[in-house]
Amino acid sequence: MSQSPTQRRAERIDQTRSGFDLVVVGGGVNGAGIAWDAALRGLRVLLLEKGDIGSGTSSWSSKMIHGGLKYLEKYDVPLVRESLREREWLLQAAPHLVKELRFIIPFYKANAHSPAILGLGMVAYEALSFDKSLQRFSMCTRDQLLRREPGLNPNGLTGGAIYSDAQVNYAERLSWEIAEAAIRAGAQVLTHCRVTRLNVSNGKVVSVDFHDEIGGGDHTVPTAAVVNAAGPWIDDVWSNAAELKLPRMNGGTKGTHLVVDPFPGAPKDAFYYESEDARPMMVIPWMGRYLLGSTDIRFEDDLDMASATPDEYDYILYETNKVLPGANLTVDDIHYSYTGVRPLPYVDANNVADITRRHDIRQLPGSDGLYTLVGGKLTTFRQVGEDVGNLLMKRFGLKRKSVTHNLPLPGGGQPDAGKIRARIADSGLPEVTIDRFAGQYGSAAPDVATFVTSSDERREVIDEAFGLTAGEVEWAITHEEAYRLADVLARRTMITLENNLGRPAIEPVAAICARVLEWSDDRRDAEIAAYHHYLTRFIPQKEQKA
Repeated sequence: MSQSPTQRRAERIDQTRSGFDLVVVGGGVNGAGIAWDAALRGLRVLLLEKGDIGSGTSSWSSKMIHGGLKYLEKYDVPLVRESLREREWLLQAAPHLVKELRFIIPFYKANAHSPAILGLGMVAYEALSFDKSLQRFSMCTRDQLLRREPGLNPNGLTGGAIYSDAQVNYAERLSWEIAEAAIRAGAQVLTHCRVTRLNVSNGKVVSVDFHDEIGGGDHTVPTAAVVNAAGPWIDDVWSNAAELKLPRMNGGTKGTHLVVDPFPGAPKDAFYYESEDARPMMVIPWMGRYLLGSTDIRFEDDLDMASATPDEYDYILYETNKVLPGANLTVDDIHYSYTGVRPLPYVDANNVADITRRHDIRQLPGSDGLYTLVGGKLTTFRQVGEDVGNLLMKRFGLKRKSVTHNLPLPGGGQPDAGKIRARIADSGLPEVTIDRFAGQYGSAAPDVATFVTSSDERREVIDEAFGLTAGEVEWAITHEEAYRLADVLARRTMITLENNLGRPAIEPVAAICARVLEWSDDRRDAEIAAYHHYLTRFIPQKEQKA
């Protein structure tokens, strides 16, 4: 009789006592990227994540894969070039998830940056993306821009620019595919395992302790090196941080986005514009809706429950209504909001916009073998992995080069979504399911479709509007390391990103999870309660007050 997913997980946890060359702490895009690169270079790698893959900052960005146009203002040309190069790689490596998105920058007389400076910035951005496959930028007159986007505020408008960046609809799926690539390369990935202590002997790292958040129990893993890639949680990982004399390294700021339906004057392309306080703001088409944001505020509270405040709602709505005056958006138009904390370095800067967005890999005296990743962006995770890998090769006396830049992600083998749809068109699945499979799973969609259609039980449609099937829930558990209800709903099937936050699917999905993961009734009820608590982060203030 084959083992259940729960039994296999317990066995893998027991096997960690044999030790690894490298333990990576944190399962966001950067931690997964580090594990992928290191495993491909032949190291024995274990990745430990206290929650789920991509459950932290990686899920809560603007969904942009971008070169960082705003970084040019700080003259950080190397970072922009690095980001543009990685953007192009992602367009090729994960074409099902990452796609071109056109942006409009309106120029206003009141802007802190003059049209001439903005125009020069566009020229520089274009020059730095010399190897791109995206459309070129163009400048627009005032009249041309208003014809293209009639909802734009005409008062003080002098012209604008149109350029391309890229968008990832499902950053959560991108996170999982990087982790899956690491697993295929030989890395061991364990989620819901919270690292608690770094053990050092004679100034050198010898092991880490972790707690199994699902099965209970504490474990010690021998290792020669550790990379703390926990994002804004880097200072919270080690229970003995004071003993290790580690300084504060994270100074993250939080950013909030609002999710709304199309509205009067909504743009066809994304808007990237300057707010009254000179902050960059965006209105971004996303999955038939719009993302509005974001904020950039120092954050010192509970990282696991970061959420929007009324002030943030007011700020984002005010700025959106100002640039698109016909919108007249209010809090009643918001389906939900989400908030992430950027993993920025701790510095004493008056203006948070002045804090660098570069990543920094730190090694501190007294803990030889410990590397801490400070910073790191969604777009540049592969380069982060390569940079850390280069340091590890020096440490282990090896001369193996990174090869990730030559590889696609697991779902990226077929760039033509139409061909993927054609391969599953005769599956008998609903059209909405077929379309979503192509964009969500990419070249893996036929395998998922075959699994889903292998029995009448798996074919059952749980949510008709979304096209969610019972088999897809089971696939998430048996093939994609999902062990909690939120893992399935929020980061594998993606139904949590719907306007109703996946609420209608909670009970039937929990029932399937209970069967496949062998939950008791009490455990099922606890998972449902935990998911409802999780959703409180995203519920608009009007619902919280009700």
